[in-house]
Parts: sequence; C-alpha cells; structure tokens
Amino acid sequence: MKRPKLRKASKRMTCHKRFKIQKKVREHYRKIRKEAKKRGRKKLKKDPGVPNSAPFKEALLREAEKRKQQLEELKQQQKLKKHKEQGQKRKHDENDVASSKAQTPKTVIEASDILLEVLDARDPLGCRCPQVEQIIMQSGGNKKILLVLNKTDLVPKENLDKWVHCLNKELPTVVFRASSFGKEKIRMPGKKKLYLSRRGTCLGGKSLLTLLSDFCKTQNKTIRVGVIGFPNVGKSSIINSLKQAYACQTGPAMGLTRYIKNINIDKNITMLDSPGIIASPSNSAIALALRSLTNTEESGLLDSVTTIVEHCNKQQLMLRYNISSYRDSQEFLTLIAQKRGMMRKGGLPKVKEAAKWFWSQWTGPKMSYYCEAPPSLTLSSHLTESIVGDMQQGLNLEELEKNNMTAIKAIRSPRLSSSILFQCSGLTNGITEKDLPEELPEREENEEDGDDFLDEDEVEDSDDENVDEISRLGTKRLKAEEVLLEEELLPGKKFGAGGEKSLNVDKIIEEDDTYDFNTDYV
Repeated sequence: MKRPKLRKASKRMTCHKRFKIQKKVREHYRKIRKEAKKRGRKKLKKDPGVPNSAPFKEALLREAEKRKQQLEELKQQQKLKKHKEQGQKRKHDENDVASSKAQTPKTVIEASDILLEVLDARDPLGCRCPQVEQIIMQSGGNKKILLVLNKTDLVPKENLDKWVHCLNKELPTVVFRASSFGKEKIRMPGKKKLYLSRRGTCLGGKSLLTLLSDFCKTQNKTIRVGVIGFPNVGKSSIINSLKQAYACQTGPAMGLTRYIKNINIDKNITMLDSPGIIASPSNSAIALALRSLTNTEESGLLDSVTTIVEHCNKQQLMLRYNISSYRDSQEFLTLIAQKRGMMRKGGLPKVKEAAKWFWSQWTGPKMSYYCEAPPSLTLSSHLTESIVGDMQQGLNLEELEKNNMTAIKAIRSPRLSSSILFQCSGLTNGITEKDLPEELPEREENEEDGDDFLDEDEVEDSDDENVDEISRLGTKRLKAEEVLLEEELLPGKKFGAGGEKSLNVDKIIEEDDTYDFNTDYV
C-alpha cells in the first residue's frame, strides 16, 4: 500500500515474493534449455581439408592459396580506393574553403543590382561595415543599399523603435524577423508538434519583397539581390523566409555558408547568399569577440568571454543566470559551471566548457541583449547627404515606415528588465579584397590522386622540426639517466667538497662492458 506521506511508493518487497519470482525465472530458463536439447543443437562443422588420398591434392592447394591471395589483393584495392576517395573529398573541402576566401564582398557587389546589408538588432552598429558600404557606393551602376534589421524579437520594442528611427536617417531600414525551417520539429508522446526555435511566421517579408519588386519595375529587368553581412546575423535565414523553403543551410555555428549560392525567389528576383564578411584584426576586442570566426578555437575563447562579461551590466548578468556576485570573468565562469553541473572529479569546474557554452549563447539566436541607440546619430565619414538622397530615391519610404510600425507591433519582444544592457563598440571594420593576406603556397600534389596517407619513414624524412624536437628530448633524457646513475652509484654522496662531483660519471658510461681475459681478478 502506498504511504500518503511519501512521494513515491517503496520498491521493497517481501522475501516470499522475491523468492517466488526467482523460482519462476529459474523454471523459465530450465524450460528453454530442455526444448533446445530436444531440437538438437547445430554445431559448426570444421573444414576437414583435402585428404591425402585425393588426387591432384597439390594442385587444389595451390588453387586455394591463389584464391586467398586474390581475395587479399581485392581487399587491399578496396582499401586504397577508399583512401583515394577520402583524399579527393579532403581536397574538395580545401577547394571550397579556398573559394570562400577568394569570394570577397566585392564579388557579390559586382554581381548584384541591389544589396541587403543584414544587421543584428541586438548590436546594429557593430554589424555595419563601412568599407563594404564604401565599395558599393563607389561601384556605380545605380546600386542601392537596404539595411535589414534581423532578430528583432530579441530586443525590447522601445529600443527597436529608436534604432529604426536612427538608421532611417542614413539608409532605408526594414524591420525583419526570419521564420525557422529545417529539422526543428519534434513530436512528444501525447502532444502536438513542438518547435525548438522561436515560433511565429516571418515578419517584414512582404515589405521587403514589395521594395524589391518596385525596384525591379523601375529597372525594367530581372534583378539580382546580394545578401551581405558579418557571420551569424541571419543572411541565409532571410533568404529561406522569402523563399518559404529550406533553400540555404542555417544553424547556430558560424561560417556555414562557404560560397556564393543563387536562389530564385520568383521570375524577376534572384538572391545571392554569400559568406560572412571577415572582421579586421584592427577592431576592438569586443567586436572581434562577437564577429570574428577565429574565436571558435579554444585559444581565443576565454579572452572573448572575458571581453563580453566586461561589457555587460553585472547586476543583469547575475539575475539572468541566477548566480551570486563575482569579482572577475574567471569566477563568473566558475559559477556558471557549478550552476550547470559542469564539474570534474574532485569538484573542479570545467571552465572551458562553461566559456564555450556562454559564447555560443551570445552568438546564437536566443540570447536577449540590447545596445542603447545614440540620441543624435551623425552621418558616417563614408556617407554624405547626396549619397543618402540617392539611396532613398525611387523608394516608397512612407509605405516602408507603415510596414515597419506594423511589424514592430506584431513582434513579441522581451521586456526591458529581462534583457541585458550591452555596450556598443561602434562600426566594425572588415577586410576587403586589397587587405586580404597572401596565401601560403600550396603543397605539391602527389603523382597519384588520393595518396595523402604517408608511411612513418616518409613522415620522419619530411618533418625536420619533429626530428630536431625528438633529438632535443633525447639529450634531456640522457642527462636525466646520467643523474640517476650517479645517484645509484653514490647513494648519499652525490657531491663532494666544494660542490664538485666526487665521481666522473661520463667515464663510467664510456667504459666497455666486455670481459678482459688477460687480467686476473682476485
């Protein structure tokens, strides 16, 4: 009987019941063995081989040995073929990476008629690249720039309204919230389908398509729309929302898009999905922490997290993660690891895993933080009033403003108290085609394709630095052995008077161990 005070019923049972269950189990297995014995077990028959009395025994054995060698050769060929395919696949991936480096923003600008610069609404100024905007304005051809504020459901409405009003003074701005596509649905038992990401339809898609179609009518031709921006701002998600299909790969990781991809939205509009803009190393530490791809490595991850923590409000971070007060970022990560159960044996916190989780939260699509909009935004150095007028010419700004207000009202944004205030670092400089570093010369390919797997001898011959390292470690080991030998020979008398060694160990080591028969030993 279940006790009323206990949450769960006790699993204990009487000895009589337990012994009865064990007896039933033994009887069940005994019955199975008995039935198997009646059926008879089929034993595996061993190969008797070729009897000695059989004719042509030697020929049969040679044929069997030949067949065995053929099977081994076939297996070796399959193994080499697999290595070759892996080598070709690796070269293909390297070529994709090289092509993504070669495809700078200038390549997308030259192939497009209108450019969409995607901005993260949590840090709009930090997602703008003045170098790319300057290239667009100097390229000519009546090309226009539209700013697309994405991830608008992660900032408070008051803050979003201020940023839209501020950015519209420079370039036409579209309020946008991308919808989710792909493998993001799960089915729970007894429940309907649940969406793991933010639920809701796309907001701002009709307004953006209206602007693009109007521009298409003024040009009297089909247009190509380039989508540019820093990594992880939602470029591919915007294209999927306009296409209403999973046309581009998306995910929380940075750098998923490696090359330019054409997607037809309709008969007159073709969009170009491009890799993210490369952040210049001359930027501030906070800009590199959020926009640079190099922070995915463990070496710069702790520095990036430290910079992010320093640029956030301490009280809001404590309330957001439900932790106590901390002195520095190291203590902050320790508290995060303890809160999430990231602990090693002995109670040591996994600081690196906590840093990786925190950084993925801030660069992912769910973290709610915001930057304060400047009260009076002056025009950037690369913008003038004439350029601003040219960018706004031919666009229905009144209709765009109405659509933006409607989208802001429809967005379910977080409260101002539940978001984290973040210090804006200003515009982020990007690397253009002229500033790209010279690539190292590619290694020479082998004569046979896919011959990327070297033997140990070839590795030792080709890697001189490793050989020097091994020899250096070997000399250290010899010195250590000499010291140990000296300690064994003279226990307790390692050094003589004046700090000098009382025995020359080198002479002992150099002596020959062979026995001299001409010498008499007493």
